[in-house]
Amino acid sequence: MSLPTFDPGFSTDGLTAVFSAESTVAAMMEFEAVLALALADAGVAPRDLAERVAEACRSGVTDPEAVLASTWEKGTPIVALGERITAAVGAEAGGWFHFGATTQDTVDTAQMIQARTALGLIEQSLAASARRLRELTVDFRDQPQLGRTFLQDATPTTFGFRTATWLDAVLGHIVDLRRMSEGLVFQLGGPVGRLDDYGEAASEVLTAMARRLALSIPDISWHSNRSRLRELAQTVGRVSATMAKIGSDVALLASSGLGEVTVRSGGSSSMPGKENPIDPIRAVAAWKVCSGAVAMLSGGGHELDRGVGGWHVEWLALPLVMQSAGASVEAIAVCLDSLEPDPEKMSQRSTNAPRERQQIDTVLAAFDRVVDG
Repeated sequence: MSLPTFDPGFSTDGLTAVFSAESTVAAMMEFEAVLALALADAGVAPRDLAERVAEACRSGVTDPEAVLASTWEKGTPIVALGERITAAVGAEAGGWFHFGATTQDTVDTAQMIQARTALGLIEQSLAASARRLRELTVDFRDQPQLGRTFLQDATPTTFGFRTATWLDAVLGHIVDLRRMSEGLVFQLGGPVGRLDDYGEAASEVLTAMARRLALSIPDISWHSNRSRLRELAQTVGRVSATMAKIGSDVALLASSGLGEVTVRSGGSSSMPGKENPIDPIRAVAAWKVCSGAVAMLSGGGHELDRGVGGWHVEWLALPLVMQSAGASVEAIAVCLDSLEPDPEKMSQRSTNAPRERQQIDTVLAAFDRVVDG
């Protein structure tokens, strides 16, 4: 899938690759390969023919963009893929390609495969930020800094306490992403979700699929129940929102008149020497994209047994959620890596250093469990 980016601020190299047309079709074909082998595992399909189908599926296609574009000509990308597989393996073996499945089984499971990889990449970037935040928290836990509420001067705090609050949020997101990744469920139901073509072997097919995909078995088809996918998007969206919060805080602390921290800066086309907080800017912009994409997935239910357009918009929205969230996480990781506090300027406004050690120690202990445990 190709998404509009600007140099490429609303994605990352890794996530762009995960959701490329090539990777999207490869994930679909991995579902089809696993399905053929699962049918053989369950005694539904002849082993030799199933293996031929799986091998052909995993050999890749030369024109993934054309396969995806064929959706709006043929009604589904699986028609184009089926034509290619049958041509490669012959009609007898080709009859076991996509046997008993429907397009939504393929697409939904492919998105779960891609989501698992994407969640891992986002978690890795979050962990880098967590390590830097731990470092800042330990080094500046007693550094006085004026607290500010409603953008007005308030009572004293410490810079380490501030970074500990950021760290606490990041650690919570790492735990949430791991939980989400471990709970991903594949899709297999057939035309209306009843697995009719597998007869009494249906449970064996599902078990074999789960083992080969390393994804969980659904209790029932979720063709028109999109709560799982919405929860996935909302969980990732919350990560992006936290990145925007950290970015906004850093931009304010680095702003003219405060200057209590410095960060990597971008220049100005009209004012030479002006230093703009480019990474916080990217984090906030990416979050705005991400929140809009989450909203695209939060509408009404899908009609009856298959949604009219509501399912199709997920093909755009879920990759956009993942890519833009990843961009915001990457931006904050870069931002924090360059962040340098200015103790002198902080101390000019607050010479008191409240002893907030207990709460900070609790967060640091959580870091040890979540990141280094």
